[in-house]
Amino acid sequence: MIKIDNGITLISLSIAVIIVLIITGMILYSATDSIYIENLTNMQNDIANLRDKVSLYYSEYGDIPVKTEYEDVSNLENAKVIGANDTGKFYIIELEKLEGLTLNYGKDYEKYKANNYKYSSDLTDIYVINEESHNIFYAKGIRVKENNTIQMYYTDSKPDVEEVKLIGGKAEKLLFLF
Repeated sequence: MIKIDNGITLISLSIAVIIVLIITGMILYSATDSIYIENLTNMQNDIANLRDKVSLYYSEYGDIPVKTEYEDVSNLENAKVIGANDTGKFYIIELEKLEGLTLNYGKDYEKYKANNYKYSSDLTDIYVINEESHNIFYAKGIRVKENNTIQMYYTDSKPDVEEVKLIGGKAEKLLFLF
């Protein structure tokens, strides 16, 4: 007797579809992670470029390239990224004073330049600098998913972290600087 194959069975087709779905899910999950990493890297590169240009400007003119105060730094305060050295006021960086600068973020600077805003807090996609420490922050922040939680990054360095640790039954505060 001759056996005639009519094609693949429903079970083998179901198994193939499940395998394809699993592989697709893994690829999408990996792609999402890489998008988060790319966004954070772009912000960190922007801040590094700004830091270099501001440093050159400061060494040439003896001042930082600013004129307008950025008053609403509550998101930076709430995120605890403002360090002990970040005393004083925060200012919008005057990008046109910095030559040869290309940024990934900071598009609200065009609104700032055209005076197309009511309050400085209306400008979120912008870089600000602390007058004392010269630390640079991205006011809008970058969302990054880490260990199933969303973390916000506003600068390229981590703030001081205070941790309480029990040593010999006694609580001692440890200060970590990153």
